[in-house]
Amino acid sequence: MNQRPSVYEELSAIVTSVGSHPEFRDIEVLKSYVRRAGRAYVLGLVVDRDGGVDTDLCEAVSRYIIRRADALVPPVDYQVEVSSAGLDRPLITAGHYRRYEGKVAKVITTLRIANRTEFTGAIGSVTDEAVTIHDPHAGPTPIPFAVIKRASLVYDPAQDLKRKK
Repeated sequence: MNQRPSVYEELSAIVTSVGSHPEFRDIEVLKSYVRRAGRAYVLGLVVDRDGGVDTDLCEAVSRYIIRRADALVPPVDYQVEVSSAGLDRPLITAGHYRRYEGKVAKVITTLRIANRTEFTGAIGSVTDEAVTIHDPHAGPTPIPFAVIKRASLVYDPAQDLKRKK
């Protein structure tokens, strides 16, 4: 006898399907989640794309999720949260570090490296195993991906002022 997926599994499938839907092929899903909030579920995504994320994209992704969630039987109480990766975009994969080579990142590690757990500096060379951060205090420091707790770009307002309008 086939057992029907749980509501949580059905909602998770809806949220994770966004990344493979043809309408959203140019976006990158950095984080997806389904969690309980009282009696309702919260369906959330953090997205990014070249050129940035605007409200039109967030609305389109929200509408897609709503259409799919509204079709569930029996109906489920839920809310949708779709947001941009933001100015301090998380760095999760080696590809992210490669894409932003030369940009300033903040990296926090689970283990001490050169007697530190926090590094801020330009992203240098990237291999499949590690990234080198050019921290002004620690110098160029190779950091294995396996010990990175979290990492993100550091917003530089001067870059916005330099952009052509």
